[in-house]
Amino acid sequence: MSSTKVIFPKVNITGERSIRFAFSNQVGKEIFNQVQSFCHMLEKESFLIEEVVPSYHTVTVYLKKDLEKIEPFIQSVLAKWEQQSKGEPDWNSRKLQIPVCYHEEFALDMERVMEHTGLRNSEIITLHSQTVYTTYMIGFLPGFPYLGELNPKLATPRLPNPRAKVPKGTVGIGGSQTGIYPIECPGGWNIIGKTPLEIYRPDREEPFFIRTGDTLRFVAISQAEFSAIQTQLVKHPESICEFIKEN
Repeated sequence: MSSTKVIFPKVNITGERSIRFAFSNQVGKEIFNQVQSFCHMLEKESFLIEEVVPSYHTVTVYLKKDLEKIEPFIQSVLAKWEQQSKGEPDWNSRKLQIPVCYHEEFALDMERVMEHTGLRNSEIITLHSQTVYTTYMIGFLPGFPYLGELNPKLATPRLPNPRAKVPKGTVGIGGSQTGIYPIECPGGWNIIGKTPLEIYRPDREEPFFIRTGDTLRFVAISQAEFSAIQTQLVKHPESICEFIKEN
């Protein structure tokens, strides 16, 4: 982060054991990088901190116990941030590839996206799959990745009436974001495809396969490829890494 201007967060004590550090009110890669570095720094304070919860531009810290004087703790954190900011980032992101079938069977709202954007089906698929996305946050549902950098041409308002059930693995567009539904649930994002991968499995050694900070891109696959991958993963769940193609 030495080549980037250091941002000192605004501090808000939100409870007896919670503090929010706000870096901005805007979403952006530079802010996100600082949020991630700040979180990694805080992980070293595990003897005092119960949980660190990042969002797009804030970090909320939950303490293990009430502090008699919380201000000295805040000043200590900011002093460490000033020192760490003079060095290089100490966190690394993974680069992932997610196979997605955009066939009409899985793209229930493709027509709606086409009508709103004025783009052809093939143009939507190309724009959606050629972008490298950053996982800004995991939330809403267990393992649901909020992905940034959606091409502005693809931005489409959410459905006026959400569906009662959206299948797990569904890939959708909601406003200026795109994401993957990790489980079956209600949802109002525009469905444009589906991945055969289970990005969340509670019985897996690594339940959440996509992590905050990961970058990823979607790779268009055919129906036949979708079925083949799905079949293989039923027999060999651990082979998911073959399709993610982690670098």
